[in-house]
Amino acid sequence: MSRKMSKYLSRKIKFIAVFAMVAVVFVHSYNFKDSFLTPRTRISEGFNAAAMFEYFFSNELFRFAVPMFFAISGFLFFFSYENTAQCYAKKLRSRVRSLLIPYVIWAVLSGLLIMGIAQIPFFSDLPIVTEKFYDWTQFYMYLINPAAFQLWFIQQLMIFVLISPALYFLIKKTRGVILIIFAVPWIMDFSFIINFSGLFAFSIGAAMAIFGKSREYTRSENRIQTMIYAVIWILLSLLNTYIAAFADNSFIFDIIMTVLYKINEVVGVIAMWFLFDHIAKRIADKKGFIIAATHLFIVYVLHEPMLHIFYQMALKQSGSIMGHLALYVCLPLSVGAVCIIVSMALRKNLRKVHSVLTGGRQ
Repeated sequence: MSRKMSKYLSRKIKFIAVFAMVAVVFVHSYNFKDSFLTPRTRISEGFNAAAMFEYFFSNELFRFAVPMFFAISGFLFFFSYENTAQCYAKKLRSRVRSLLIPYVIWAVLSGLLIMGIAQIPFFSDLPIVTEKFYDWTQFYMYLINPAAFQLWFIQQLMIFVLISPALYFLIKKTRGVILIIFAVPWIMDFSFIINFSGLFAFSIGAAMAIFGKSREYTRSENRIQTMIYAVIWILLSLLNTYIAAFADNSFIFDIIMTVLYKINEVVGVIAMWFLFDHIAKRIADKKGFIIAATHLFIVYVLHEPMLHIFYQMALKQSGSIMGHLALYVCLPLSVGAVCIIVSMALRKNLRKVHSVLTGGRQ
């Protein structure tokens, strides 16, 4: 039996996806020493206002984005799912077009980009180039470990799609209790082939779709409750930023930071989800947001490794504190705008190519 999503819920998901994609680009824009951020990453510079400013946004406030995308993906996948061979086969065919083909294309293109600029002396010693360079005999590695490293998200989605019948069965039969088991490796930040943080969020979205029936999980009429979530979100982000700057590398602080980080992810997702009902819904139909929502996928696949190349080039010339901060504020927005312009040009002039590159997204 087909289900129809309400217009309100559809608008809400699109708007949150736009904001979450902006957050993802900024997450990848942290440009101080430890640029690969994890829940336990310290600020090597210690008390450094610019580094702490970037860390507050990139590794705390904006970290809601990835679990939000996984939860939305799980919700959308299972919203019209029936645990039959026919439905499963249809979903697989759909995801081959929307996930697998774009994944292969963008993994290859990003690999060719790195191999190409590695031949230019000015670029050859950039960290993103030396870390992601494979020669022709190892080119297959770009399909496993893409230079566009954000493609790990699609890797995980493809795994979740493959195991979707098992996920449906476990969630349905246990009435969602299985989520408690999935939460254990999530809180431990454990991953092995499967990213369990992603699986946990994807499964929450799946459970919302499976048990939602006709009821909407969409609105919060309680402004005070929503603002409490938002305030806790900000305060937790500030606390963990402070700990990251001043804590030593002891095991106990690793645990504290990981737990606070995970709590902050959950609070951030809830706060962002309900803030729409009171603030963002008024601008969700604005032309700028509609354009951004239309071209999100190209922003996702194209912003890296381009973003890293640009800021590493710039920092190679000037590594001042103000230079770091100016790049952090300006470069993500500039790269995002370039991605949208490229997507608009492709869609207008090479519509079929745009369709293939985006997995049929319009």
